[in-house]
Amino acid sequence: MTSVNTETTSVPHAGYVTDRPGDRPRRPRWVTFVLLGAVLTALATLGATLIELPYYALAPGSAVEVDGLVSVNDPSAAPSEGRIYLLSIQLTRVNLVEAVRGVLDPEVEVVEQRQVVPTEVGEEELASYNLAQMDTSKQHALGVAFEELGYDAISGRGAEVVQVTAGTPAGMSLGPGDIIVGFDNAPITSHYDVIEVLADRWPRTPVELTVDPAGPAGPHRVPLTLDAAPGQPELAFLGATLTTRDPRFDFPFPVDIALEEIGGPSAGLAFTLEVLDVLTPGDLTGGQRVAATGTIELDGSVGRVGGVAQKTAVAKREGVDLLLVPRPELEEARRLAGDDLAVEAVDNLSEALRVLAEHGGDPLSPRPR
Repeated sequence: MTSVNTETTSVPHAGYVTDRPGDRPRRPRWVTFVLLGAVLTALATLGATLIELPYYALAPGSAVEVDGLVSVNDPSAAPSEGRIYLLSIQLTRVNLVEAVRGVLDPEVEVVEQRQVVPTEVGEEELASYNLAQMDTSKQHALGVAFEELGYDAISGRGAEVVQVTAGTPAGMSLGPGDIIVGFDNAPITSHYDVIEVLADRWPRTPVELTVDPAGPAGPHRVPLTLDAAPGQPELAFLGATLTTRDPRFDFPFPVDIALEEIGGPSAGLAFTLEVLDVLTPGDLTGGQRVAATGTIELDGSVGRVGGVAQKTAVAKREGVDLLLVPRPELEEARRLAGDDLAVEAVDNLSEALRVLAEHGGDPLSPRPR
């Protein structure tokens, strides 16, 4: 008779393998949480580096010698010992990682997109928009420089009123958008014409303007009495900020400013100073390294441009001796410049020339003709 043992013998061992799911060893819960956290961190990092934010970083760019950009087809043009520089910044749209890095960097400023991209332009057209601004800046610089030298280089449809000062002759008789087309018996084609006529008038002199108003009415005559300029009682004063309406440029000889890679209008003042330096005897910089930033308007005024912190950093890095900035940006530039860099504010071209002379430069000399 055969005897069969039906009891199950349990044999302990390592490396047990089974096909039954219920027999698989369970993963500790903390391992699952670690893996999930790692995946989420990886996804967040990827998103932070790939997803761009509606912010831009302004970082220091470069200093460009303007004398190498201006070429004049004129035998009397002469190089100067000093150097005039334009200052650029780097403008890039940022992701989250770059934005945090920029906030922590004292030389970088992170700003909202609307501060650098005009709403009427759009981000896609920003580069071409800035290049167009640079082209306009070159034209303004040449026109203002030639007018400073006595040439009739800018003309248009008249002198347009930009703003008026309350209580002045213009404030009581004119408004923004009005176009002055005549001054007594002299035709007016640009704001420079108004400046020239005012130079021949005395304060408290009655005059008559021919004005094409901003509204639907046609040109009409506006009688008024000139005032005295504040702080300069011998000078006649109108009390209006003017620009040339629909300007046209007529230069006495070709001058080329060869700069294609940098956009924006902030090199206007630097261009104007360099053209004047090339076209006149002497050295406006007095042999120094001078950097300038600011727009140049057709009336010779210097406008603010932004990015002064980054441009000041560039000027310090390049060993510039003197930095000219628009007046609203003077305080910030001086705070960042420290003792190694002289910084001066200018409101217009005349002030810029005066500051250069005070720092050892030659006064602007008449151009030989």
